[in-house]
Parts: sequence; C-alpha cells; structure tokens
Amino acid sequence: MTPNSYYLKVSFDICQESQRLDWTFLDSEHQPVKPATGLETGQFVFDDHDAMRLNVVANSYQEKLKSVHIIDCHLIHRPVMFSKRGNPGNLAGTYPYPSPFFNPDTMVNGQGATFSFGQGQATGTPAQMSWDSDAALVIRNRGRWEISFVMTVAIETAKGLEYRVFSFDPEGQVTTGSVPD
Repeated sequence: MTPNSYYLKVSFDICQESQRLDWTFLDSEHQPVKPATGLETGQFVFDDHDAMRLNVVANSYQEKLKSVHIIDCHLIHRPVMFSKRGNPGNLAGTYPYPSPFFNPDTMVNGQGATFSFGQGQATGTPAQMSWDSDAALVIRNRGRWEISFVMTVAIETAKGLEYRVFSFDPEGQVTTGSVPD
C-alpha cells in the first residue's frame, strides 16, 4: 500500500472570542478527508507510513491582518487501550506507543506523547494568511489515540501585537488498512 500525505488544517479568525480552532484533515490535494464508517465511525483513520503536515489559516473578516507568526504548535497524544472487539489477539488490554509518530530508536527529548510542527511566518492578504509546516510527521504505529492540538500565535494588526493561544481536541486512530473480520 502506498503511503498517503495529509494535512491537519487548523483555522481561526483573529476577532473570535473563543480559543477554539476549526480543524479538519485534508488529503494531498487539499480536499477534506471524511471520517471513517463501520467499526471506526466518526474517527479519522490513517495507515502506517502515512505522512502528516500542518496547514494554519488565520482569517480576519474585517481585513485587518498585518502579520501572523506561529510561535509554537504541538500535537498531543493520549494512548487508548486496545479493545477486544477491535483487536481480538494479543493486543487486547495493552496500550499502543505514546503516539502514532513515536519511534523508540530515534526518540529525543520532547518526542514522546507530544510532537511539534515547528514555527513560521504566515503569508497572504489582510483578510487571510496561511502557513504550511515544513515538518512532516510519519505515522509508525498502530493504535488509537485521543489527540489534541495547542498553538501559540502572534497577531499584528493596526492596533498592535496580540498573543493568542488556540486549541482543539478530537480523536484519531492508525490501522493496518485492513477491515476486521
């Protein structure tokens, strides 16, 4: 099976009152990926060796953006125990690695249950600016994880510089790409 490339797209409006990000997964052509059906209904399912990048979009319905700098952005994973229903073999009752991207052979500090997409400068217009991460996280492990995402940005408008923190909290899963019996 050929690995796929995906984008985790997160977006916000600089004038919004909440800290919630609008988020979705996009395929390599930036088309939305639909959640799974069947056993994994409502979840996003990826396969081993698929790669994931980040796409950040900052909107300003008042067209007041001067600059947007992504200071940091972290994908956080919480392993969910393998169930008997989805994993009837020896995996039932055990936990997957700390994250779908975790590699014990090349682990460095800060790469257990948390992975960083880095930082960067968004480009665009006063109404919308975007940034794509250079870093691609490669999926290496099977399992199910509750995931969340936290991002700190510096937003510059005519009024000055403002620092904001945005986040979201969905659930994800990595499989072998086969359908259970």
